[in-house]
Amino acid sequence: MNSDTNKRLLPSLIDEVLSHPGRCVDNVFAGVWKDLKINRLIQRAGFNKRTGISITEAVFLLVLRKWIDASSIAVFSRKSLKTFSDANKDVMYDLMKREDTNWRGLNLGVAKSTYQQHIASSRVKAYVLDDTVAQRRGRKMEGVSCHFDHTEGRHVMGQQVLTLGLVTEELFMPIDSQIYVSQSKAHEQIRDFKDKRSVVAKRYEEATTQSKPEIAKGMLGRAKRHGIKADYLVADAWFGTKPMIQTAESLGVTAILRMKKGNMKYRVAATNGQFDALDAKELYRHAVRGEWKKYAACLIELCNWMWIWMLRKKEKRRRNGLKPNCYLYVVWLPTGKPVLERRTGHCF
Repeated sequence: MNSDTNKRLLPSLIDEVLSHPGRCVDNVFAGVWKDLKINRLIQRAGFNKRTGISITEAVFLLVLRKWIDASSIAVFSRKSLKTFSDANKDVMYDLMKREDTNWRGLNLGVAKSTYQQHIASSRVKAYVLDDTVAQRRGRKMEGVSCHFDHTEGRHVMGQQVLTLGLVTEELFMPIDSQIYVSQSKAHEQIRDFKDKRSVVAKRYEEATTQSKPEIAKGMLGRAKRHGIKADYLVADAWFGTKPMIQTAESLGVTAILRMKKGNMKYRVAATNGQFDALDAKELYRHAVRGEWKKYAACLIELCNWMWIWMLRKKEKRRRNGLKPNCYLYVVWLPTGKPVLERRTGHCF
């Protein structure tokens, strides 16, 4: 029987650590835990435990299980748990079921510590917003609703998670995340919360009552308050809205947002002092054609005009109904000032 670890299923960072001779993955994890002072961060986040092993040890086991990519708590308990602790698997299950555990507070604390030690001095820093849909088929699963999956081009039932991260030229760091439950075919809550004032109850209310731009606004505000700063905000067409632009301006960051498809109009100054309302095709035809400039280190051609970029990307393979060597035109809107054109283009 082949009992070797299937490294192809592991994240690239963990795969590299496991394949390095003379290096133990648990020792690396313990070293990072100590360097970031996560025990102190756990206490600051309000974690507590009355009996049994300490709360810091319980969190350590739960996070270690995920980091080494054990398929489940049961598998981790059966194969590896006794190597690190005398606890049993019920400790981890009980911690996951608690309604008063502020995982968001711990996540933000770890992100702030990482930012201060490794990211604060980076030249280019940008917030990145993106969502992912995890398909779910069970009928008795909470937080499940109908979402459009762009990778498959159809609506699916699942849990959509919105993630805010910070990207630099060297690394990507997750900051915050939140499940978003749409109003379409949403599964009802199976059990009421023991305390509707608890952390989990408040986050569930946020997931079911707020829109994705509202959730994103809260994430960005929390990151800013924790001292995690960036110069730019990059997001796809879901966030190409006026409220998101206003949020970016209120936070003092330059937004680079992909605009939605359709008949959206852009105000363009005319020669008579008035404004013309042009859609993307008209904007290209009247203002951008013949003004393209190649931008270094990008596989796209870029034209900056009136704070609006229209990007032309050459498809090398068949994709979304486009034939190879066809050009795909996309409208992105940067909100920064023209003097930042070069830095903003580099960030994009």
